[in-house]
Amino acid sequence: MLALFICNLLQAQQIAKTKSRTKSSPFEEIDFEGMMRRYFGKDSGPMNPTEGIYSVSCVIKKTTKGFLTGREKVKIVERKDNYARIALLKDWPGTNREYIEVSLNSRNALKYPIVGEVNALAEGEGLIYKHYEPGESGFTFSMMQIHPDILEGVHSEMDGRKLITYTLSYIKIYPKENNKEITKR
Repeated sequence: MLALFICNLLQAQQIAKTKSRTKSSPFEEIDFEGMMRRYFGKDSGPMNPTEGIYSVSCVIKKTTKGFLTGREKVKIVERKDNYARIALLKDWPGTNREYIEVSLNSRNALKYPIVGEVNALAEGEGLIYKHYEPGESGFTFSMMQIHPDILEGVHSEMDGRKLITYTLSYIKIYPKENNKEITKR
């Protein structure tokens, strides 16, 4: 009888834990099956070099001109190194986006929020990245691939007389380009 009571108590605790974990997210979500379907639904052949798992760093700079001198003053407002891990995946054919950015920092390992979208420019030399924020319209970044394993994006906006520049650096963790050195352009 005591064993039955303990089993029922443990089962009730497990149900309570499951219910407390199921909070809704402000982002569009994708589950593991959906992620795998996107991966396997792609055209066969070599993987696109943009796809992969990345570590993201950010630098926010504020640029102002001196009142009397006219000299530019640049101040780093914030720097976050390796603050996020994301995956860039090719999206379904026929959607209005080429790639989706999926956050791998999600606490719920069964669903992953889509936090951005990436589209190539017509010339193929750059990318346009739109980052989603809950309850906001998001930010649009101009992005370049400066090395096969590094993407860099920039977004600038004016705040009165101050120019605020957001710079994102995406360093590919997986799959890495082998036997190539980083070269400056």
